[in-house]
Amino acid sequence: MIKHLAQQSPGLNRVSNTMRLSAIWLSIFVVFQTTPLWGRNAISEDPVARLLELHDHLMQASSDTELRIAHEALKEGMRQAWNNADFWACDWSALSERMGVITAGEEEQSVAIITWNLELQNRTQEYGGFVLAKDRNGEPIVIELSHRKSHINRQALDTKKRFKAETWPGAVYYSIIPQTQGKKLVFTLLGWDGADGIRSRKVVETLSIQNGKLRFGVPIIDLGHGSEKRLVLEYADGVTAMLRWREDLRMIVMDHLSAPEPQLQGNTSFYGPDMTYDALVWQKNHWVLKENLEIRDPDMKKPWNNPKRSRRRN
Repeated sequence: MIKHLAQQSPGLNRVSNTMRLSAIWLSIFVVFQTTPLWGRNAISEDPVARLLELHDHLMQASSDTELRIAHEALKEGMRQAWNNADFWACDWSALSERMGVITAGEEEQSVAIITWNLELQNRTQEYGGFVLAKDRNGEPIVIELSHRKSHINRQALDTKKRFKAETWPGAVYYSIIPQTQGKKLVFTLLGWDGADGIRSRKVVETLSIQNGKLRFGVPIIDLGHGSEKRLVLEYADGVTAMLRWREDLRMIVMDHLSAPEPQLQGNTSFYGPDMTYDALVWQKNHWVLKENLEIRDPDMKKPWNNPKRSRRRN
C-alpha cells in the first residue's frame, strides 16, 4: 500500500528519496566509526593508500548524489590522515598524480596545499582542499578549505575580494611560488578552475598564512591600474591556455588571450591564445605585468594533470 501511494504522490516520493539518502549517510557514518580500516592507526600507517582508494570512489561515482557522498568521505579521510600522520614524512607522489599537491618552505615555514575537483552532471565544478602548515613550535596545523560556490551576485574569482578558508572560491593548484614581501612570507599559487561547460579559467592566486589563519587575496599583483589580489585568465572550454612558473626566466609566463572576432570582444567563452605572451615579474615586492614578451619554448610540458583531459566534448 505504501509503495502504491508513493507511486501516485510526488510528495511521498520525495520523502522516500530523503529517507534513502539519510540511510546512505548513516552507512558512511557507521563505516567511519566501526571499520578498522578507517581507524586512526590504519590511516597513520598508510594514509596515502587510503586516500587514493577514496579518490577512486570519487572518480567512479555515476551521479551527483554519489559524487558528493564520495567527496565527503574523501574530506573525512583527509582530516583523519593529516591529523594523525606527518605529511612531510609520507611518500605523497602518487597522490600528486590524482590531484593538486604543492609544497614550499622548510622547517617551521613548510606549507603543503592539497586540492581536487569534482565535476557535476551540469559540468560545473566543486572543490575540496586542505592546507598543511606548522606553527612556531613546529607543530602541524591542518586547515580545511571550504568551497563556497559562486552565485549570480558574486563571481567566484573576483580579483578584488579577499577570502578565508571558510569562503574559499575553489581551484586545483598546481604550482606554488614563495616570495618575501618586506618581512612577511607570501605565496603565489597557480591554479585551474573548470568554471562550466563553456569556459575554463587559470588563476594566479595569492595567499598569506599568519597564526594558523589563511587569507586568499594579498594585493601584490600590479596590472598597471593599481594592485589586484589575483589574476584570472578566462577562455573557451575547448582550448588550452598556458600559465606556468618559468624558473629559468624568473617569471610567471602566460598566453595572451583574445577574441577571434571583434564582435566577440568581452565574451570570454570564445577567447583563446593569440600566439603572444605576457608575464608577471617580481619587482619591488609586487608582481608586475609585462606584455607582449618574446618567450622561447612556451609550450613546455605542463607540470600537472589537467582534470578535464578525459572529458568528452561535442
